[in-house]
Amino acid sequence: MNYFKHLSLLCFMLLAMLFSCKENIDTSNRYVFRERTIASYLTSHEQFSDYVKLLKAQKISDLSETSVYQLMTAYGAYTCFAPTNEALQLYLDSLVIKEIIPIASWDSFPSTHVLDSVRRVVVMNSILDGTKIDKVFPMAEFPQNNEEFSVNTMEDRKISATYSKNNSDSCFIDGICPVSLTNRDIEAINGYIHELGYVIAPSNETLGSTLHRYAYDYNSGYSVMAKLVEACRLIDTLSVVKDDVYEMLVQTDVITDCKNPPQSWAAYPCPEHRKYGFTLFAETDEFWAKTLGKDIKDITVIDVKDWIASQNLYPDAKNDENYTSEDNLLNQFVTYHIIPQRIPVDKLVIHYNEKGYNYKNSTHYSVPVWTHFITMGKRRLVKTWQSVESNGIYLNRFPVLDNGRHGTYHELSCDPENEGIYLNTSAESNVIKLINAMIYPIDKVLAYDDHTRDNLARTRLRYDSWDFLPEMMNNDMRHMGYNASFYFPNDQVYSYFRDCSVNTKDTYFYILNGWGSGWPNYQGDEMLVMVIYDITLKLPPVPRTGTWEIRMGVSTESSWRGICQVYFGTHPDQLAPAGIPVDMALGGLYRRDDEKVYGSIVGWEKDTDDDDYNAEVDKRMKNNGFMKGPEYIVETPGGTDTNRSMEKTTRRIILRTTIDADKTYYMRFKSCQDQIHKQLFIDYMEWCPKEVFDNPIEPEDIW
Repeated sequence: MNYFKHLSLLCFMLLAMLFSCKENIDTSNRYVFRERTIASYLTSHEQFSDYVKLLKAQKISDLSETSVYQLMTAYGAYTCFAPTNEALQLYLDSLVIKEIIPIASWDSFPSTHVLDSVRRVVVMNSILDGTKIDKVFPMAEFPQNNEEFSVNTMEDRKISATYSKNNSDSCFIDGICPVSLTNRDIEAINGYIHELGYVIAPSNETLGSTLHRYAYDYNSGYSVMAKLVEACRLIDTLSVVKDDVYEMLVQTDVITDCKNPPQSWAAYPCPEHRKYGFTLFAETDEFWAKTLGKDIKDITVIDVKDWIASQNLYPDAKNDENYTSEDNLLNQFVTYHIIPQRIPVDKLVIHYNEKGYNYKNSTHYSVPVWTHFITMGKRRLVKTWQSVESNGIYLNRFPVLDNGRHGTYHELSCDPENEGIYLNTSAESNVIKLINAMIYPIDKVLAYDDHTRDNLARTRLRYDSWDFLPEMMNNDMRHMGYNASFYFPNDQVYSYFRDCSVNTKDTYFYILNGWGSGWPNYQGDEMLVMVIYDITLKLPPVPRTGTWEIRMGVSTESSWRGICQVYFGTHPDQLAPAGIPVDMALGGLYRRDDEKVYGSIVGWEKDTDDDDYNAEVDKRMKNNGFMKGPEYIVETPGGTDTNRSMEKTTRRIILRTTIDADKTYYMRFKSCQDQIHKQLFIDYMEWCPKEVFDNPIEPEDIW
């Protein structure tokens, strides 16, 4: 990817961003140079003299007089990718080629504001500020190949690390900025320094602007897909980056730092941003040229539409030229390729506490990991899948699993028609990383055809509670790699979530991340709602109309779990009660309520050597509206205590009902208690088809 195209536009956009920064740095306790700081090291080495000048000239925000150089003299946790004088000169040379400056000199900029903007790009993207979480990055803790750092740059941008195929010691930031082989891992008292041979200058291009350009760039590899997106008039939709209204409300303290909830332990901050994001899975130009037997330049939108129709991929769609309609054939094809979340390589699937896996040894995978994402347009499901046997990440893969009571849950086999579409996420692939999006190349057609729908309809669909909220992925809160939690204001202040409404001012909505804490929660996180709560979730679609069982995963280890009434239906303001209230304090053996413990009538018993008896226990619990937790989830990553083996982690059967694949459903959770400390706790939810939960020949597996 070319990071320097449209740099002049980037410059002016960054100028506007100056006014969105807040002063939050305290440099009063500045270090007195008894040891080496990042600033003192850079100053004492001549090859960084030009970079030091830029650090001294760049303020940390528009509201502060503190320079970035001064910040690098203070205590903190910084990772500095320091460009050498030669690297900066190469960058100036590139600006000459782009006709931004006449000669390669910092004195040649046509105006002060262009100089300021370019300097900001260079300086603010060269430093990762991990002070809030005390996180720095020596080389040993760099992300895996083509994955992004968990901490953003000071410009709030994501950068990635890639490694040479022939030399694992050879590392590049954002694919083009080489880390010095000899001058890296320089430890200072406030972080690490890595010498860089080129300037980190991420593009400010959006998915919309990129596709608009690709439609006329036959060397991009994605010109056909770009033309299809343009035909559906999605360019503007795919160009949004962030919610400016939310940014303003945060900056003006209308949305406060959220430090006054009723429980001091829950004094979590509100997120600073509300960003938008997208992921595009795109058939390459090479695929279309081969499939249609035409030169790329000659392929038209009509050609593609006619081919889709000939393959009967969307038999119920309208084959007309109203491409903006969700009922249109081409629109359904295109929007099924787009997820309204920016999904980086390392979050296509989430590895954390699946059985047999330890995140501290992140290259040793165990049982398969998957996610079901919801597409744009007519809401449909795209499944991502990774297993030891698949040897990579696939879309819509449906293997046969060793899922018996004493099985391994590994793949036994996978028929060719079910193997799915391989995602090449290597550094050598044409994966495009944009400010608001990711583009992944695919070499097979991706479609929500009958085969895919039928396979999904025979599958138990498990969703982490955070999967319901695209904002979590788009705002770097999903699987952060460190322990951090957030509070969200109710909708009377501002509606942060697209698919969740926080209905009353008395509702306190939290997202808790227990990374490294040994929680028994699926993927280590949870949704926690308190006080006299009332929230409504938009539910994911089902692939086929039929009878489905909806379940909720609950951990009863806290005595503050509450009782809620669940409502269900298609109109968010007119939902019907779904059964009796759910008592989340009721575990398999005990009911925990305000530090008091009572017996339970759930019928839970620990598994024995008698599988027939274990099956009878499962049946008894299900008759009581309960299920044991999955064998798939362990309490501690790398541990052996599974959710199934613990009485405190159970599944609650919320309802069984007919669900229409073409309708949108909602679920409301409303407190039945007037005690403000009582909690709504949602770890994960499951959608299970009748073919699975009521199969007389092959009972539902324990995983």
